[in-house]
Amino acid sequence: MVRVRTALAAALSAAVIFSACAREEETKLQVDAGLAARIGDVKITEKKLDDLIDQLSPQARSDFRGREGRARYVDTIIDEELLYLAAKDSDIIYDDEVREQMRRAEMSVLITAYFDKNIRRKAEVTETEIERYYNDNWHEFMNQAVIKAQHIFSTDSLKVVGWKKRIEAGELFNKIAKEESEDERTALTFGNLGYFNPGGYVMFYGVSQEFSSQVSHLEPGEMSGVVVTEKGYSLVRINEKNPESIKPLAEVRQQIVEKLRSEKAKGLLDREIAALRERHRPVNFVRNRIVAAARSPEELWAMAQEAGASYTRILYYRTVVNQYPEHEFAPQALFMIGFVYAEELQNLVDARHTFEELLRKYPDADVVESAKWMIENLDKAHPRFESIEDLHEKMQADRQE
Repeated sequence: MVRVRTALAAALSAAVIFSACAREEETKLQVDAGLAARIGDVKITEKKLDDLIDQLSPQARSDFRGREGRARYVDTIIDEELLYLAAKDSDIIYDDEVREQMRRAEMSVLITAYFDKNIRRKAEVTETEIERYYNDNWHEFMNQAVIKAQHIFSTDSLKVVGWKKRIEAGELFNKIAKEESEDERTALTFGNLGYFNPGGYVMFYGVSQEFSSQVSHLEPGEMSGVVVTEKGYSLVRINEKNPESIKPLAEVRQQIVEKLRSEKAKGLLDREIAALRERHRPVNFVRNRIVAAARSPEELWAMAQEAGASYTRILYYRTVVNQYPEHEFAPQALFMIGFVYAEELQNLVDARHTFEELLRKYPDADVVESAKWMIENLDKAHPRFESIEDLHEKMQADRQE
C-alpha cells in the first residue's frame, strides 16, 4: 500500500510539472507570436520583416525566396544586430571620427524626413496648374512619328532598278528581299527594318537623315523609287506609319504633378531656409571675405546675378546699396532685393519695406514705377514672376486695360 501511495504521489507530481511546463511553453508561444526574431530586447516582427524584404532590390529579393530564404534573411538581420550590440559595448562609440559619422548619418535621416513631412507635403498642385502646364508646354509631350519598313539593298543601282520593274510586274517584294538583297542580316526577315523615327536610328543605315528624307513621305503600302544613300541603293516599302501626336493629359498627369511639386517644394525650401537664417543668424566667414574683397559695384552685381540662393543674392545686392549708394546700380540692387523677397521668398513684409526704402532714397530712379506697382499689388493674386521681364509684361498689360 505504501508503494502504491508513493507511486501515485510521484505521478501526480510529474503531472503538475508537465502541466506547468506546458503552460509556460504555451505562454512563450503566445508572446513570440508574430515575431520573426528576437535579439536581446530587440524584436523583429513578421510585418517588419516583410517591410525590410520589400525594400530590397529585385535581385536581392530573389536571393531570399521561400521559407529557407526567408530564414536566411532573418539570420542576416540577427548578425547585424549582434554586431551593432558588440559595437555599442566597445570603446569605438567614443572615437571622434565615428561620432562625427554618426552625427552626419543622423542629420541626413532627419533632414530627409523633415523635408518630406514639413515641406514637400505642403507643395500641393491644383488641377488648374496641371492643365495650364500641359497646354503651355505641349511640345514636351510629343510622340514622335514612327515608321515600320522593309527594304531590298544592293551596291549596284541597276539591280535595284530591275527589282523595281519586277515588283511592279507582280513579283513579290518579300521573295526578292529574302533571296537577292545584299543586306544579309535583314534578308533573313524579308528585309524588315523594324520601327524607326524619321531622322533617327534605322537598322542597317544607322542615323541617316539622307535615308529618312527619301522615305518619310510614303504612306503604308507604298514602295519608294531607288533610294540613294552612302551605303548604296535600296527599294523601301512602308508597312506602318504612326504620325506625330501629343500624349493625352491622362498619360502625363503624374509626370506634370511631380515636376510642379518639385518646383513648389524648392520654393518652400528656399523660404524655410531664409526664415531659419533669420532666426539663427549663422555667419559664413568665407562669403564675408569674398564680399570684402569685391573691388567694384559691377563685380558685386555680377556675383549677385550668378548666385543661386536667394539669401546670397540679397547679400550681394545689399552690399552694393550700402557700399556704393551713389552708383547707378544702387537703386536697381534695392529693387532686386524687394523683388527676391516678394517673388522668391514670399516675404511680403520685407518686400514692402525694401520698395518703400527705394522710393525714399531714389525717388527719381528708373525702377520707381516698377517699385510702386509692386507695392500696390503685393497683396493681390498674380502669377509668380520668374524675371523682371515677366513683371514688365504684366505692367504693360495692366496699362492697356
